[in-house]
Amino acid sequence: MYKLVSLFSGAGFMDIGFVEAGFKIIKGYELNPEFVRAHNYNFNQHYKENANVEVQDISKVPAKTLPKCHGIIGGPPCQDFSAGNSNDTGVEGDRGKLVWDFLDKIKVRKPDFFVFENVATLYKRKKHRTQALEPLLKQFDELGYKTYFKVLNALDYGIPQDRSRVFIVAFKKKIIRELLKNGLPEYEWPKPIFNDPKKNIEWPKKNDFGSSFNEGDLIKKLGPYYELTVHSRIGNINEIEKLKNQVGFRPKSKKFWIIDEGDDRRKSFKRLHRFRYSPTVAYGNNEVHLHPTLPRRLTVRESLRLQSVPDWYHFPEDMTLQSMYKMVSNGVPTELANKIAISVKIVLDNYFQLKKK
Repeated sequence: MYKLVSLFSGAGFMDIGFVEAGFKIIKGYELNPEFVRAHNYNFNQHYKENANVEVQDISKVPAKTLPKCHGIIGGPPCQDFSAGNSNDTGVEGDRGKLVWDFLDKIKVRKPDFFVFENVATLYKRKKHRTQALEPLLKQFDELGYKTYFKVLNALDYGIPQDRSRVFIVAFKKKIIRELLKNGLPEYEWPKPIFNDPKKNIEWPKKNDFGSSFNEGDLIKKLGPYYELTVHSRIGNINEIEKLKNQVGFRPKSKKFWIIDEGDDRRKSFKRLHRFRYSPTVAYGNNEVHLHPTLPRRLTVRESLRLQSVPDWYHFPEDMTLQSMYKMVSNGVPTELANKIAISVKIVLDNYFQLKKK
């Protein structure tokens, strides 16, 4: 079993994707105590073992103290690179500079592989690309790693959310050389399930809130693309009501009753459409997307489902709603992490089988 160290572990969404693919988290580091509590709580509940995630500022953890491992995974805090950040401090910000801590841990620990995740603006915005992404890739190369870089949108992989993120997957060059020398494939990104569905499908526009129509006909019309709709994950109210964390903020504003279904153009009070994908699950300051057909915001469980987190995962009931929504927003979609993990494992399996021979 391949051993992993998880940096900036969050509430464990990415880690679960790797564990479900056959990896083992031997150590994790996360600054937020509530995130750590949720992470370790769920590993204890479901896997009957602790994920060994500690409350730590990773910048203060000496790289040489990290345990030996096959791989390091993690996504440094992205707020300083985010398109929604008016300060736009990038690598000069307190959080943005943590990308160099990730690099430092790789430089000292020298794992067989690593996976790095961050917001798409790290690539799309020239300032961040030239000051952070390109120097990172250059230094990873100089450290002896073959890097594979790509911007992946969760929507293309069957997750009903428009969420683009930068991923860097890297292996020691000697691993890739050995595979190619023996006629085996190098790392291959997981194949998308859908081809640019944002543009290639005529999605429904808006409906009056509370309007009814034949859902079955629309599901049939969408065909396989129904998988990308909010309805496919949260449409069965009776099923969701039986799950844990089906809690949310109490509705008070009159806006909950008047905003059209599918009207997500404004900064706040965005209402989802049943038969369209969700905008990026990124909630803050009690601003959570509105339910398509009910006069309220999405519950924590519904938000978890849009992040493709398995139903067994749940937050301890004494946590605040604000903490729970923050953890959901900051996570990597579990199903996407799992697909990447499976692709990584193929490379490692092939390499270590060659070594045995």
